[in-house]
Amino acid sequence: MFKFNLCILALVLAFPIHAVTNSKTLEKEVLESFRSLTDASQALDARSYFQHFDQDKFVGLNSDGTNWNSIDDLAPLINIAFDSIQEVISLEFLNVKVSIIDSYTAILVNEFSQSMLLKNGETINVSGGGTQVWSKRSGKWKLVSVSASNKP
Repeated sequence: MFKFNLCILALVLAFPIHAVTNSKTLEKEVLESFRSLTDASQALDARSYFQHFDQDKFVGLNSDGTNWNSIDDLAPLINIAFDSIQEVISLEFLNVKVSIIDSYTAILVNEFSQSMLLKNGETINVSGGGTQVWSKRSGKWKLVSVSASNKP
């Protein structure tokens, strides 16, 4: 009986370690997907950018308070923005935090600061924050929702 209880105790003690390790692994995967998304954004590569989205499940909230009810609502805005930018001078993400909900769902929040040279020669600076909901139901981490805000 003592050996049985010892085995149960070992399993109970090992479970939280496994859960923490798994959570850290999932967080690392989400951060890698986020980094890949931001790399595509800096490169102004819309095709690579949109590969990070779940094309069937995506919904989101624009900083002006309007909804994106599908990827078809977001795509024109991104394409127009990418087409009008000559160069991304800088793009920094501050205060990035990932919250793992379960093995298939994570929420990433961040603050950002960006400087861009437009094709018309104007330089603009923007900053704000974002919330991203990532899902791994398809086998890869994909965005199913984003919300954006701009700092005044």
